[in-house]
Amino acid sequence: MITVTMVTVTAIPRKETKNVDPTKGWVLIYGRRKVGKTFLVRNFIKHDMYVLVKRGGGALIVGGPLKRTDDHGQVMEFITRALEDGKIVVVDEFQRLPDEFLDMLQMVHPKGGLVLLGSAMHVAQNLTSKKSPLLGLVSEVHLSLLAPTDIFLGLSGVMPAEQALALSPYMRDPWALRHLNGRPEETIARVLEHSGSAVPALIGEVFLDEDRFLSEVYESIVRAIASGKNTLKEVSDQLFSRKLIKANDPSQVRPYVKVMEGMDLIERVPLYDTRGNFYSVRSKLMELYYYLDEKYDIEAARPSLIREVIAERLPFHVQFFVGELLAELLDGTFRYAITETSDLDIVITRRNNPIFVGEVKWSRRVDRGDVAKFLRNCEAFKCRKALISKVPLDTDELEVLTPDKILEMARALRSDLK
Repeated sequence: MITVTMVTVTAIPRKETKNVDPTKGWVLIYGRRKVGKTFLVRNFIKHDMYVLVKRGGGALIVGGPLKRTDDHGQVMEFITRALEDGKIVVVDEFQRLPDEFLDMLQMVHPKGGLVLLGSAMHVAQNLTSKKSPLLGLVSEVHLSLLAPTDIFLGLSGVMPAEQALALSPYMRDPWALRHLNGRPEETIARVLEHSGSAVPALIGEVFLDEDRFLSEVYESIVRAIASGKNTLKEVSDQLFSRKLIKANDPSQVRPYVKVMEGMDLIERVPLYDTRGNFYSVRSKLMELYYYLDEKYDIEAARPSLIREVIAERLPFHVQFFVGELLAELLDGTFRYAITETSDLDIVITRRNNPIFVGEVKWSRRVDRGDVAKFLRNCEAFKCRKALISKVPLDTDELEVLTPDKILEMARALRSDLK
């Protein structure tokens, strides 16, 4: 396993790798930019030729007859010839090639091994549509942010579990791993201070790839959710007040949010025992950037403010990440439970039935009062209950999960899956 270091670019092995074996069938890997598609293939998937199709035409080639060419026809010929010879070929940003490329591939299938990489989210839909020449000829792998277990185990290999758990929500963005160094707050601040411009550029590219310009409505939805408007009603209120939608009605923003979920920008956590949802920005680095910009505007770049906001938001982001991590470890669905009198941070369900209830206390000051309050809040639940704390707590009333215990669970899961 290639592991992280504290000062160099990091390689985190991903569970998606097991789904990519071009020797057993052609594969399409798709997902928005900067989630690690190219890195995964070039470092973990054996191949004979790698082709990067350029925006302006032509391609850069590794392992081919030429290192570069500006002729798309020549690019397609190189690829099909290599496949006919039984070689494994990776074609990065294949959608930039002419439509006839898919017809040429259909004629070659199933010779060789082929891995297609695409950044636009409509790529999979087009490739598997009824009109596509490759319908049924390729399997799909959607690559998103690093899976909770992958990033937590990867970081835990080079730092204490508590520190790894604090950094994991942010380091799920693979492009941020090169900034690893020092305490979690220092690393996160370094990303925002030195790579903050990458966030709006990344969103802009997503919309450009989808033939959509980054409209004021879409950006305003990201800003609203990042700043704490976590229901469609709250988002609708803000957009209507800014005259961006015609009526103050959640149905006005629902189609936009659905598109953004498909683009891997927004995610929703279903609420337990209701039909509602809690919405958040999928990338917590992206959420921090827009939270700062929306709330503090011109002051958002001030280093001391950045660190204050990180300290303020980190416990909530850890809480959210732990919920997703435990859902993966327990093979369930992560939900929130919100009542008139209390909230529960984590409810894990399986087939709509609760199997785990948890409360995250991201502090070293947890006492019996916290235990009593949590037990009152989850009294109606008849399932496993646990307090998630930085430090152990001497109590027989319920389970206490420290970062080290969660790490044991993650290692056990991966051991069982080997």
